[in-house]
Amino acid sequence: MDLKQITYFTWTYEARSFTAAAKKANIVQPALSMQIKRLEQELGLKLFKRNPAGIQPTPAADQLYKHCNVIIGELADARERLGRLSEASETSGRITVGVPPALTRRILAPVLVELLDKYPKLEVSILEAYSGSVVDWVKSGKVDFALGASPPDSATLKRRLVCHDTVVLVSSRPINGTNFSPCDLAALPALKLIFPANPNGLTASLRKRVKTGEIAPERIVEIDSNVGSMELARTSDWALISPLLAIPEETSPQLYVYPITRPKLPFPIYLLYDQARPLTKPALRFLELLKERLRIDKQSAASADGTGANGFRQHCCITGADAPITNG
Repeated sequence: MDLKQITYFTWTYEARSFTAAAKKANIVQPALSMQIKRLEQELGLKLFKRNPAGIQPTPAADQLYKHCNVIIGELADARERLGRLSEASETSGRITVGVPPALTRRILAPVLVELLDKYPKLEVSILEAYSGSVVDWVKSGKVDFALGASPPDSATLKRRLVCHDTVVLVSSRPINGTNFSPCDLAALPALKLIFPANPNGLTASLRKRVKTGEIAPERIVEIDSNVGSMELARTSDWALISPLLAIPEETSPQLYVYPITRPKLPFPIYLLYDQARPLTKPALRFLELLKERLRIDKQSAASADGTGANGFRQHCCITGADAPITNG
């Protein structure tokens, strides 16, 4: 049994598909199937049952998968630690990062400026999408790591908490009294609400609460655009439910922003990456700079006088930005 076979087996087990695993491995499907067959012959055990709907892991495969994840995790940790010692990883290479719209409005630009100044030979690609998409990108290898909501349980994905953001109600008119007043959505009259067009994370939580009656909007529209959502809220009687980080500073004086206290709508932001692709030194530096920028944003909010562009951030502060990024 070698590392290639372990990796191919793990991907096949998770995808329940030879074709999908081969695509992720960037090889043809017969080649991957042959590796799995050789592994079965070496172990003397059947690992997958073939049926019209696809493949089904056997009990032996369930046990092997647990052991393989321990092996892959240990190797990933070793590579990450050794990568921090490599001078080459400091100055060159490429990182591809998946980020949610909440982080691209105020936080991303200063992080990139400092990172690219420090590593002039580093190439960086930023892909923006909501949490469900960035998780899929991590799983498929499209991005090296991502920031977003916590994914469903996955043995191969690692997660580290970055911060907790506040969820707010944003409107062009005073629908909840004075600006920055804590907001109980159930106590408000029927609203026309804008949700992110995202089946996971915040939107999933909102849909659940609509279904249970905790939120009773008059109408709902889902928009897959942070800019489009903000513009609709700014120019109409529709109100937006959004993470605080997604609200640009330049528009805040034109808006009423109410931190939502009921129902509870947590919005944690996690670092997500595949344990088979450990973080490089530039990736770790990106995350350090991100945390530092969140800390500055928080401190700026705390020192604001409650008016102008920083006013709403003083009242609805991001939390968790001072904590180290640790394994979740």
